[in-house]
Amino acid sequence: MNRLSGWLVAWLILTLLLTSSFYLFVAWNRYRQNASEQAIQLAQSLASVFHAEHVAALADSSEDPDQTAYLLTKNSLGELAASTRSIHSAYFLVEREGEIIILLESGPSGLVDVEANELHHEPFQTGHIVLTGPVTDSRGTWISVLVPIRDPANQQICAVLGLDYAASEWTGQLWKRLVPDVVIVMCMLLLSLAFLRNLLQHAALKRLAGKLAAREALYRSVFDQAPIGIAIVQDDHFVSRKEFGDANINPAFEAILGRTSQELENLTWPEITYADDLEADLERFESFRAGKVNGYTLEKRFIRPDGTPVWTRMLVTRLTDFPADPSLHLCLVEDIAERLATATALRESERSKAVLLSHLPGLAFRCRVDRDWTMQYVSAGCLALTGYPPESLIDNKSLSYTSIVDPAYRGLLFAARAGKRQTRQSYRSEYPITTAGGETKWVLELGHGVFGGQSEDDTLEGMILDITDRKKMENELRTINEHDALTGLFNRHVLERMLAAADMDQAAGNRAIVSINCAPVQVLTKTYGFHYTQDLLKKTADLLRLFGSEQRLLFSTCWDRFVFYLTAYQNREALLDFCASLSTRLTALYKAERIGGGIGVLEIEPGCGQDVDQLLKKVLIVSEKSMNLPEASFQACFFGPDIESDLIRTETIKRDLLRIVDDEGDGGLALQFQPILDLPSNRICGFEALCRLNSESLGRVPPLDFIPLAEEIKLIIPIGHKIIRRAFRFLRNMLDRGYSDLTVSVNISAIQLLQHDFVAQLLQSACDIGVSPGHIGIELTESILATDYDEINRRISALRQLGIHVAIDDFGTGYSSFAREQALRVDCLKIDKQFIDSLLDDQLELSITSDIISMAHKLGHYAIAEGVEEEKQLLQLRSWHCDQIQGYLIGRPLDEEAAIAFLDKQPWQQAIP
Repeated sequence: MNRLSGWLVAWLILTLLLTSSFYLFVAWNRYRQNASEQAIQLAQSLASVFHAEHVAALADSSEDPDQTAYLLTKNSLGELAASTRSIHSAYFLVEREGEIIILLESGPSGLVDVEANELHHEPFQTGHIVLTGPVTDSRGTWISVLVPIRDPANQQICAVLGLDYAASEWTGQLWKRLVPDVVIVMCMLLLSLAFLRNLLQHAALKRLAGKLAAREALYRSVFDQAPIGIAIVQDDHFVSRKEFGDANINPAFEAILGRTSQELENLTWPEITYADDLEADLERFESFRAGKVNGYTLEKRFIRPDGTPVWTRMLVTRLTDFPADPSLHLCLVEDIAERLATATALRESERSKAVLLSHLPGLAFRCRVDRDWTMQYVSAGCLALTGYPPESLIDNKSLSYTSIVDPAYRGLLFAARAGKRQTRQSYRSEYPITTAGGETKWVLELGHGVFGGQSEDDTLEGMILDITDRKKMENELRTINEHDALTGLFNRHVLERMLAAADMDQAAGNRAIVSINCAPVQVLTKTYGFHYTQDLLKKTADLLRLFGSEQRLLFSTCWDRFVFYLTAYQNREALLDFCASLSTRLTALYKAERIGGGIGVLEIEPGCGQDVDQLLKKVLIVSEKSMNLPEASFQACFFGPDIESDLIRTETIKRDLLRIVDDEGDGGLALQFQPILDLPSNRICGFEALCRLNSESLGRVPPLDFIPLAEEIKLIIPIGHKIIRRAFRFLRNMLDRGYSDLTVSVNISAIQLLQHDFVAQLLQSACDIGVSPGHIGIELTESILATDYDEINRRISALRQLGIHVAIDDFGTGYSSFAREQALRVDCLKIDKQFIDSLLDDQLELSITSDIISMAHKLGHYAIAEGVEEEKQLLQLRSWHCDQIQGYLIGRPLDEEAAIAFLDKQPWQQAIP
């Protein structure tokens, strides 16, 4: 900024000088022009005094001029020069033969020296007056005015009047005229310089005022915002604002002591000093006041208005700018309560750290980042962990810590340390060490980098903990997790990992899974107890171990199933021989128990990429199929295309069932209705709703194929609900057509019936569609009696109380007995088709169908015969007083439209042949 101001001042001065010079230059030229014009005017006036004809006559008489005229003219020139003080000499010039000569002059002849000069020829040539510049000759330096004189006779230039002025006098006159202008310029320069000086002084004062304001603002900012308390003290009392204004005590001082400036003015500092600190403070203050010291520092406590002490660090020093009053001094205080609390917390932390390190199951360390990871600090726990005292490892005094690390793990430890150090992250590593006593211990190292300014200053800090017990427990847990507790064999988890790993190997040879299914041993548990079954399975495991090898790994995948994982076998014949050996030994073991088992075999194609769970599922299925073979027990059954197709069919049906549930419509679910004939009245009394599944890929699927699957995948409830509502809508259609005596029966599984809200949902569906419970029939299979008999009976009673007809379907297939039938509160028994087929035999006396019908009547039930296909069967059943019949003879299962047409075509009273 100062440099810029200097340039500005120099520019202003230069401008003033240039302006003044230009003004004087213009004034000089103006005065010179005026002098020239006056000289020319004077010359013209003097030339007009002389008679031109006399001058012309003198000029023409070159050899013998008229003396009288000559003298008169010469005298006139002399008088002219004498009367005009500024004119030094006057003369007439004529041009003869191209040369300029003096015709006559005011002074003695020869006094004027006319040299050959173009300026003397110019008046003769142009006829204009010429003012010459300073011309120097033998007489001196002159300025001449040359005025041409014309001959009146011919108007030709006959002579030139010359007037000479001394150049010094000419210039002197100009300077005299210029003196006032010089004075004016000098005055203006002086005024301008004075103004510029005042301007510079004002700018300097303004800068000083700005600096002063900035310093004042800085002072106020520091004074008002400083975190340190500042106060001016006189002896033992604080200075009031009257003496120093607002600069006596700053806000930080007030905040630290908890008192305002007005309050402090009425107090002395000993009054607000903590009693325990007052003596030390007074002792040092007396030394300060006596001039022995120039200041002192003390950590002391002040008392706040509420009586609480506040720890401060106080600095007392002199005010150097007030020598007249040496009692004035400056007091600076800093609140150190937080710092003291931090120091206390740090001491407590160090104490806690010492306690922690002393009880740490390991050691804490700090090491350099060098080739040996040299220890710089090792805690006392080193002795208990390694058997070496801490000082023996510091700076590798006796040995390096690295040397006790297991060599196999050193590379992993170094990689963990170096890798995380580069990314500035914490690291952890587990490895074994060898103690001084030769014992192997497992340790966990946790550490992180501490980075200095230079790479050589970097260190690692962390802890090394003893995890030997944890490692032992992990090994035990791993053994428990990977082995079967009963047999000690590897379990299914290990098999799954091996299968998954082997499946990634495209170059793997022949592989197969052989599953030994011993599920029938569960029968023995009911007879002999659980321990007997466990002992038998242990014997089985011991037997199977005899067949194990590196290529035949044995696993226990479930408590009653074993699996061999075979690798690198030659061909299927070798696999068959192996299975045959297993079958022989297992059959001999289980022969005394009168139970058998199954052997399922699944050959794994190389790189098949199948899910491990699917592989085990397939071999389980094929082992269960082996148990159902009619041949001897433990016969090998291979998983093949037929089983694969059955699985695909099963999965397809399951997807179709899911589609039925998700679809708001039917989703492929269809109902057919088979008519039921009432024999006493020869009238169609109702229909049985038969469920069908229309699969896009399998076509029509019979109920025996998909109903068990629906129960297995827990979809029988929503599917059954759809079946019931469709059957009710068909019934509502029949009732609307005037068939008011019809009933519709629906097959219900045990899962549906045992659903807690089954009766409520059934009744709600009937209400929504508008059918009476008296037109509804429920058919239960005999297998339902093998479940919760008492609960089933309660549900049947609830249905009958609503007016719903309940029938036992397929009666006589194995689960039913007349004792249970008598206890059940059902309405009807539906006789299974196999009993009706026996009516076609010649020996009718051996048939028990009539006995079933008779017993049903005695139990209060009515009987329905299923599967009636021949007239002979109809006649015989009529003779035995069977109540209703159902079968192809009456009508096949019909779609809804066909069932309606069937009713419309046959009158109610039409006899059935």
